[in-house]
Parts: sequence; structure tokens; C-alpha cells
Amino acid sequence: MTDDAQGEVKFDWRSFTPDDSPKTPVDLRRDPNMRDLSTPNLGVGDLADDFKLPVLDFASGTERATGETFHLLDVARDCPVALIFGSYT
Repeated sequence: MTDDAQGEVKFDWRSFTPDDSPKTPVDLRRDPNMRDLSTPNLGVGDLADDFKLPVLDFASGTERATGETFHLLDVARDCPVALIFGSYT
């Protein structure tokens, strides 16, 4: 956070936005084409899109494939699943 000329504390988006990023979170919030992406368009009971991803192990500090696959539909059959994504690039 930085202070502006009026002494107000401002959040410095550039301090954690990669140099090669074409947009900051502020840019995305101002872009009407991107505004819908920040608001979920789901209702109670709606099904998530199914996907499969390789399971990775980072225990050694580096990425290592385990040979296993995470399949959302298989997990969701057994119990509720909450997926939280947080990225703006």
C-alpha cells in the first residue's frame, strides 16, 4: 500500500502484477466485457462443468506427476465439492 498526495492509503496493484501482464485487476473491473467473469452466474443445485486434471505432488518443492487423475464428477458423486478460483490473468 502507498500513500497518495492527499495522504490516503492506496492499494498498489502493480506491486504484485507481473510486468508482462496486459491488465491489472483495476483494468478488468473497468472492462464491461470482463465484468460478468467476477460474478457467478449459478444457482443452488446447478451442476459444475466436469473436468479431469493430473494430480501433482509438490512435497519436494518441485512439481512431480503422481500418475493419478482428479475427476470432478467422480468426487462429486460421493460428497459436495467447493471449487474456489482466484486469478485475474
